Amino acid sequence: MIKAYKQFWKNYFNFTGVSTRSEFWWVFLINSIIYAVFALAFGGVAVATSFATGHADKSFGIAALIGIAVCILYWIASVIPTISLYFRRYRDAGVTPWFLLITYGVPAVLTRSNLYEKHVLVQTLVLIISIIGFIILVMPSKDRK
Repeated sequence: MIKAYKQFWKNYFNFTGVSTRSEFWWVFLINSIIYAVFALAFGGVAVATSFATGHADKSFGIAALIGIAVCILYWIASVIPTISLYFRRYRDAGVTPWFLLITYGVPAVLTRSNLYEKHVLVQTLVLIISIIGFIILVMPSKDRK
């Protein structure tokens, strides 16, 4: 588990080679735990300080902002190794890594557009494309004989 997470950071800019499903799932699990710890820690601090001070609006807001800032900083630090992990994982599953532009780029663009909020069809398309991207990430390794 720790080995896979160390490899995640060591392969920061490695867009060549492959990554196994095991590598992907360990990194996914550890990153999920890290985000959950951030949410619980800062959420707990926010609730505790708002009860202690009696000023829920101000105390909660500051603690929440700190928590959000920490999560954003971690996301910024991990976005490139995550993309490179996905790139290698697609290749390992036998799918061209450039397909990431469709499975993650298209939903990213559409969710930030006005079309996404106004049309259920666009929301459904984003959901379907995202599910396809996730399925590719969890596909078994392609036999390399």
